[in-house]
Amino acid sequence: MKRTLFIAILVTLTHALPATAQSPGPVAGETFTVVYNPPKNSSLADAASLDLVYVFDLWNRRYGTRLALWYNVLRPDTSRIHVARMKKEGSSWKAEIPIPERASLLSYIVSGAQGMDGNGEKTFTRYVLNGQGEPVMNARYFKIPFLRLARAPIGELVREAEREISAYPENFRAYHQYFKLLLEQGKGSPRTQERIANRIARMEKEYGEDTDFLNMAAETWFYILQDAEKALEYRNRIPANKLWPQVLRIFDREEKQKQEIARMTAAENRRMELRGAELPSFNLHNADDEKVAFPRSDGKSTVLVFWASTSERSRQLLQALEVAAGEAGSASLHVTTVCLDVKPEDGAQWFAEQGLPFELLYNQGSTLQMLGVDSIPIVYFIDAENTVRDIMVGYDARQRDALRVSVRSILP
Repeated sequence: MKRTLFIAILVTLTHALPATAQSPGPVAGETFTVVYNPPKNSSLADAASLDLVYVFDLWNRRYGTRLALWYNVLRPDTSRIHVARMKKEGSSWKAEIPIPERASLLSYIVSGAQGMDGNGEKTFTRYVLNGQGEPVMNARYFKIPFLRLARAPIGELVREAEREISAYPENFRAYHQYFKLLLEQGKGSPRTQERIANRIARMEKEYGEDTDFLNMAAETWFYILQDAEKALEYRNRIPANKLWPQVLRIFDREEKQKQEIARMTAAENRRMELRGAELPSFNLHNADDEKVAFPRSDGKSTVLVFWASTSERSRQLLQALEVAAGEAGSASLHVTTVCLDVKPEDGAQWFAEQGLPFELLYNQGSTLQMLGVDSIPIVYFIDAENTVRDIMVGYDARQRDALRVSVRSILP
């Protein structure tokens, strides 16, 4: 299914959870019938056809805020998506779907030509059950992000995590989630941190030789308890081929500093190569995911800015650039801004609120590495012959005049 399907079916729906008659629930390895009753006041009440769009466990591997998790549903990993045509029986719609043996959680939305029902941006979720009618391992673990979507209180999230590790005490990935929620509930208190450390110490006596336990302990000490030395003690006990990816990324400070210096040096060298040289070929994309190719071929000069709305210096630069570009005139000048916000919609919103008269694009592929972009803001001044005349790294108010001079210097 193409990503555009989810954008096309978006509508605003405010209603309660539709009544369902599903019992006992989806069972691993069996067929499950999803029953959906459109609310009478919804746009789907009179639909001629409906599709069940569903995934098992997660829509995507991105995490974040409540809204970021819902964004995963709108722009999912398409390899996870399943679609089943629903059949109408009386006032209800039904779809029979196979439940994989290794599935943990069923999450779905209902779509039709008139719109989509995503359960108030929460999605509909059902635990996958085992033959005894109990949630399988990880069912509650995967349910927790969707509880966040539903704005469940932190206490409910903690209880859900506790049920998971109580039912499956050797599900070590779930412990990290549980400890993180505990610390959130305790607002980072030293007492909560001590509870977590003591729990790991008790588990050490029983699971000290288990590589998954060691990974969990290393991850928890580093990312939650923020003790890099203790984390490395655990990591060093794990064979290299058994390291979890997130634990593999735990390096000592000296190694991190070496990598950062190497990255900054490579970026600066690349910028030195570009000054006075022709702009290389690369692509960016716009809000509609349409490719925008560079260099330009219309004989105009270009000011190319990489920025993010979370950066105060970026915001100051764009406001100063609006003045400088206005003084220079727009007939022979492009001002292209490339938003590097982690959540592009945040950058687009700020940009629109400011009413900036510039082109707004987004990064694509290896463009940042190709241009030596290693910080924000950064500005490339490119003349009408596509030669990079100057590069401004960073910005503060004292550079306002230098900005004006650089803009004027690339005009025909």
